[in-house]
Amino acid sequence: EHYNGLAYGAVIRNRREYATEYAVFDRIGPDGTISPVKSYDMTELELKFRYAKDEKFYQTRNLRYPITFDALIFNFSHVMAKKDLLGSSYDYHRTDIGIQKRFWFSAFGYTDVILKAGKVWNKVPFPLLIIPNANLSYTIQPESYSLMNAMEFMNDEYFSWDVTYFLNGWLFNRIPLLKKLKWREIVSCRGLYGHLSDKNNPELSDGLFAFPIADTRAMGKTPYVEVGVGIENIFKVLRLDYVWRLTYRDSPGIDKSGLRISLHMTF
Repeated sequence: EHYNGLAYGAVIRNRREYATEYAVFDRIGPDGTISPVKSYDMTELELKFRYAKDEKFYQTRNLRYPITFDALIFNFSHVMAKKDLLGSSYDYHRTDIGIQKRFWFSAFGYTDVILKAGKVWNKVPFPLLIIPNANLSYTIQPESYSLMNAMEFMNDEYFSWDVTYFLNGWLFNRIPLLKKLKWREIVSCRGLYGHLSDKNNPELSDGLFAFPIADTRAMGKTPYVEVGVGIENIFKVLRLDYVWRLTYRDSPGIDKSGLRISLHMTF
């Protein structure tokens, strides 16, 4: 990495993915027969590029703490693998890009914006596709979806956003009791628009693994969206959000809304 905010690197990764009773690898043949697969291997080369203009941070022995949150951060990565090269089971190319920025609104607070997009270019089984980050806990996790089930959607290309507006007491400071408590309000919106091409859909293309969950679906023309309102600085450390799921509310076994909590110390 360089002092001007430019960083780049490369990673060589070899891994073996095993099937489990919760995520079986059942390959579908041309005649519809099912062949269980115990595992598959991948040897990948990942190229990474990052640019963060005017970013400053505090570096410890093991961790790095950013101190300029308003820096524009750009990320790019590409993962590639060649079938039969160093044991790889599939040809694989995946590209991801991301932009992150904080916008300040003076006395009206600030907004954190994270935008990402990516694509898998090859025909590959579902573990190598883009699986959205479903948050199955009751804690607030950045860049995850609080009301999405695990493996509810499968995509080979996507665009996502994570927008959180911290009002810093702009509304609550007008109410005497809440002003004394020093509570601060938060509004958030997270969403994902994805697509699964026919070549990676096991219902339309043979040689792939069947989706391990019966309710897994390809995303339609409507994006997945959830919004939330919250309060932070409760007892100085607590953040509490109430989240609503706005789309795909007819999916079986989902939560349409719920409370989420985290420890979030602000000053």
